[in-house]
Amino acid sequence: MGVNVKTFLISTLLLLLLLASPSGLLAQQADPQSADNEKVGRALLRRAIAARGGATFTGIKTLVSKGVFTPFQKGMSQVPTPFENFILYPDRERVDFGRGKKKDRRIQVNQGRTGWVYDGDAQTLKDQTGQQIDDYIEGSEIDIDRILRADPDDPSRKIRFAGRGELRPGERADIIAIEIAPGRTVTIWLDRTTYLPISLTREKSVNGMLTRLEQRFFQYVSYDGTLFPNIVDTFEDGVQTSRVNYQLISPNRSIDEQVFAKPAGIKSIR
Repeated sequence: MGVNVKTFLISTLLLLLLLASPSGLLAQQADPQSADNEKVGRALLRRAIAARGGATFTGIKTLVSKGVFTPFQKGMSQVPTPFENFILYPDRERVDFGRGKKKDRRIQVNQGRTGWVYDGDAQTLKDQTGQQIDDYIEGSEIDIDRILRADPDDPSRKIRFAGRGELRPGERADIIAIEIAPGRTVTIWLDRTTYLPISLTREKSVNGMLTRLEQRFFQYVSYDGTLFPNIVDTFEDGVQTSRVNYQLISPNRSIDEQVFAKPAGIKSIR
């Protein structure tokens, strides 16, 4: 794939904005002229994959998880909600929020560019709108597991070493920048001792304003030979917007594919 000059300039600008943001004040940018940046970036990405479990991690076919999702408003935690998540790679996912009763549940299912949603409060079962599907696909593109499961040596992926930094005192990181789509770049901050991801950041235009979005990963735990963070916090311009606290993660568990099929009606919800 040839180098798109416009995309390269946009990606470079986003990286400079990131390094100028509050949590990047202690970052040391890599020399953009260095020919070694790509080699170092890909090597760091391979180390991150190895830290998560290597071939065991990248070979996962299904993933079932349970936990608690807590939204935040203006940085303050709100009422937590239990969830169960079913993933059948490469492109099927279902998330159930609530405690099992039809009136206390919300279900979102995606498969490729299709999907449906059940809202227990409103008692509605609908196909997802185009915007909802686009939002899901965009979210999937920045999912840390999906990014790390992709081939680090794929020449079509633009990967480079972006420097070193310190997110918080004593939390030193190597930073890699990965172009996930033309004009969209994420940076992954890797712990310099374990090479596990501690943060994933990106820039996005929201209502005409450039907004910094971040995920932070804590408390890695081994599940069947692979490491997953038990806590994932999300931030928007430095203000926390949610927390996911996992209670159980089961790689390669059998999943009945019918859980992804849209029911004939509300009475068929399970």
